Amino acid sequence: MTEADIQKLFKKPGEKRYEYFIKKVAESEEVFGLADEEGWALLGDDDDDTNILPLFPSTEFAEAFRVEVGFEENEVQVLDVNELLEWLDDMIEDKMLVAVFPNTELNGAVVDPTLLKADLMKELEKYDEEGRKIV
Repeated sequence: MTEADIQKLFKKPGEKRYEYFIKKVAESEEVFGLADEEGWALLGDDDDDTNILPLFPSTEFAEAFRVEVGFEENEVQVLDVNELLEWLDDMIEDKMLVAVFPNTELNGAVVDPTLLKADLMKELEKYDEEGRKIV
């Protein structure tokens, strides 16, 4: 994926990036975020101090976000989609939110983990055990 491709997708509306994220993550069964030795990077909601976990559909988007937004102390980390689904349950209990594929202006779909889990599960049902699309 070229830098131009990355920037083109970052410019799409949050809803379109959300749809892209769901399809790409179901296909690859991986999701990407940023982390350092203390844990995964979080964004904050200034209104109510809610922790928001930014997630990306590929390492290229996570890396571009990391560099352009100033998360130099973090590294891109990969997470298996099944582990993410377990994390989402914990995030529901902790009243966290997920920033799905935010762009470098920190705009994106900020969703409840319940919605993200439901949408991912629905999309994952379209793939067989070998990762081939069946629908």
